[in-house]
Amino acid sequence: MKRIIYCCLLVFLGWVGQGCHEVPVGYLITDYASYNVDSLVIKAKLTDLDPGVETPNPEWQMWIDLGYSPAEIIEYFAIYPTIVEGRGEDYLRNLYDIPWVSLPLEGLQGTPPIFGHVKSVVGVEGDGAETLKACMTVRGDGTIEIPAKHGVSIGVYRISLTFTNEGYSKDLDDCFTIIVE
Repeated sequence: MKRIIYCCLLVFLGWVGQGCHEVPVGYLITDYASYNVDSLVIKAKLTDLDPGVETPNPEWQMWIDLGYSPAEIIEYFAIYPTIVEGRGEDYLRNLYDIPWVSLPLEGLQGTPPIFGHVKSVVGVEGDGAETLKACMTVRGDGTIEIPAKHGVSIGVYRISLTFTNEGYSKDLDDCFTIIVE
């Protein structure tokens, strides 16, 4: 009787052990993944890089009239005697090299870490697809980032992405559009 129990136990353990080797780690689901805003308009060249004009700050004078000292106004309120007005719309992007950034991908589910890669860039209008692909990065949450100074020619570009994690790889074809003006 003990032999029969040992044989059944051995067969059962062999069956359980065999099943564990075929189960992949984690999961990656892209069936419902999409961008809420599926396009991004960027500029081919930054414009209006005028540094602006320094003018008196009206808030500064208000606090002085209320009896605060200049040191107190700067320390407590972070208000300075002058402000800069008239800067162009791309002045800060150029000064701090702020990249163009999309919204994250919604509906992407999986075991972290998830890595995003550019699968392909197709120029619907324009011939800068290879330049765009070279300078573009994709975060694990699907956020697309393009440097402020990129060198991509004017046009419309369709982006396809690939997401990977341990054991899985899924493609999202033509999921995003970049418009370079």
